[in-house]
Amino acid sequence: MNTMLREQGIITVHDQVVSLVAQRWAKAFHCKVTIDTGLEENPWASPQQQCDIVGWQVSSTGNTMEWMAEVETDDSIRDVTTVSEWKETVVRGIPFYLFVPRGLKELAQKLTGEASVPVSGIYEYTFVNGLCQVL
Repeated sequence: MNTMLREQGIITVHDQVVSLVAQRWAKAFHCKVTIDTGLEENPWASPQQQCDIVGWQVSSTGNTMEWMAEVETDDSIRDVTTVSEWKETVVRGIPFYLFVPRGLKELAQKLTGEASVPVSGIYEYTFVNGLCQVL
């Protein structure tokens, strides 16, 4: 099973990757980031947020969605409902990124291509000595 024990409870691989990507991309894109994980309730996120990570530009005139990212695991990328969930999640005109386990990038490219899911980038992640690395 893809879990890791932490002091505050069990955190899934999915949630670890979501947290890491959100932290890094918030800094890189200089934006507010909301996440959807099993452990965290983000009061700032929209209740309708279906994507794992969303980057926002915040201004006095309103918040603008800048990009979206979805994190998949070995199990979830092989689930028959995953591609239909991507299709429901994608917002026209908003960059959509996928993060998949190392070695599954080609599968993700095949799935998005066959289903005509517009994806701006597919990144792989792996764990080395217990630390998550995005490739």
